Amino acid sequence: MHVLLDEIKKTIVFLGKTTEEGKIQFYATGFLVNIQKIFHLATAKHVVVNTRTGKFIDNGMLAFFNLKNGRIGSRSIDQIKKDLGVNWIFHENKDVDIAVIPFGLDPQKDDVKTIPDNMFLAADRLFEVYEVFFLCYQPGIQPRKKISPVIRSGTISLINDDKTFYIDASAFPGNSGSPVFLKPSPIRFDEGSISIGVDPLGGKFIGIIGKYLPYQEVAISTQTGRPRVIFEENTGLSKVWSVTFIREIVESDTFKQQLDKVVKK
Repeated sequence: MHVLLDEIKKTIVFLGKTTEEGKIQFYATGFLVNIQKIFHLATAKHVVVNTRTGKFIDNGMLAFFNLKNGRIGSRSIDQIKKDLGVNWIFHENKDVDIAVIPFGLDPQKDDVKTIPDNMFLAADRLFEVYEVFFLCYQPGIQPRKKISPVIRSGTISLINDDKTFYIDASAFPGNSGSPVFLKPSPIRFDEGSISIGVDPLGGKFIGIIGKYLPYQEVAISTQTGRPRVIFEENTGLSKVWSVTFIREIVESDTFKQQLDKVVKK
């Protein structure tokens, strides 16, 4: 498990920008995947697009990651778009909270890993009560010398008919776009069989953190009868968009056309 975590940690990038004072400001999580031998950066769609207006909000966005010299490096999303002539690719269903873009890496300098296609596990292989974990940037814990994601764990609480699912694990602002993995287990039930001692699914990539599920309570004015204040709490449940949606993005014509353009360069 320790070796697996070390490898997975290197797939994580923190998304943010530099302020006018030159300070680094993180605000979301992303991760690196290897799709058809091309490196891509994935995160939650609402991190790069205003879901109300549909306008991009990624101007000045930087992806921060570790370098082999022990320092923190960064890459400009604006520059990637310009150099490769690419843009974020989304699911044809506008409500799907996933964004993917090609991402150049320097194997000689960048101390990173990518999640390969064969680690993707689709929603139909998941069961409730499976234990999971995800890695993320957590506001309040600022990395000083290297990008060090926080690890949160929980269980699959509810699998929805639309191939999303909820996990009993709290997510907060800054956690959006975090990759979710199956936690290795000594006993695994899968497709009518049980594996004991050897877990073929442990460490598989199963989805992306979207948003936490809030509970809202409305305070009504005794004088007017109208809502005055809305109190909101984190239920401790987080919505996950399964890997199935990433596969559907990868199979879309828009993604294939952009991938062909990148390959030709």
